[in-house]
Amino acid sequence: MADASARTAGVVLAYHPTDEIHENIARLLTQVPRVFVVNNSPDETSRALFARLDPQRVEVLEQAGNVGVAAGFNAGMRAALDAGFDFVWIFDQDSTVADEMLDALLRAQARTDVKVGIVGPALRAAETGNVYDADRGRGSAPIEALISSGALFSRPLLEDIGLHDEPLFIDYVDHDISLRAIRAGYTNLKVFDTLLDHRFGDSQPARFLWRKVYLANYSPMRHYYTSRNRVIVMRRFGPGKWFRDDVRYAAKAWLKVLFCERGRPKKIGAFFRGLRDGITYRDV
Repeated sequence: MADASARTAGVVLAYHPTDEIHENIARLLTQVPRVFVVNNSPDETSRALFARLDPQRVEVLEQAGNVGVAAGFNAGMRAALDAGFDFVWIFDQDSTVADEMLDALLRAQARTDVKVGIVGPALRAAETGNVYDADRGRGSAPIEALISSGALFSRPLLEDIGLHDEPLFIDYVDHDISLRAIRAGYTNLKVFDTLLDHRFGDSQPARFLWRKVYLANYSPMRHYYTSRNRVIVMRRFGPGKWFRDDVRYAAKAWLKVLFCERGRPKKIGAFFRGLRDGITYRDV
């Protein structure tokens, strides 16, 4: 896989990053020759952090402001493709890169029994170290939707289906591009032989009944986009397995919002505004 690794660029999306981002970029640079960091919070603090990066191997792409997840990833992906790379491997700053992860993803990418689409790692909760039930297995297997972080894209795939849908801004951006790949005849693959440690939101510990839980504490804005974009993606692709899985996840998340989080009235209001706007949304 050495040749394919040399043709792979990493993309890291940053929004008010902390020093932790340096460790992730360093881990990426042990597996890829170049990393593009997309700065979605171009302030003096982030610039000072990024000034310590090696400019020979890391290029910082400053955005005008918070352009969103979709546009941010697209900026890094375009830069990687323009630089001649054949594979783009994307991350947000809430994930930890595992050793030899790229080799595992590229082995799945090289499968010839299916028309390979997006390839991504299995997930492990960074807070607890627990591997999610759906992420246990061996080898690689078809999946409808992969989360953005850790996902590997090939140049031919992106030239065929396009980049992320920027008007979605955040949330379900990954569902949309994954389902577009399937609609175009590709098979997305989850790779169980490598694990991505990922955090959702603040991951703040709390007690709910007799259990310890972790709260995302998403802002009302996030709840708006989650609600709106879930409806948009369902309208585009129909309520497949991805939707059933998502409803189960959303139900658990909202139990924690309603019983454990603060600012519930604003979050509930944002949910219903998003639902309304998702129903009335018109694709261009």
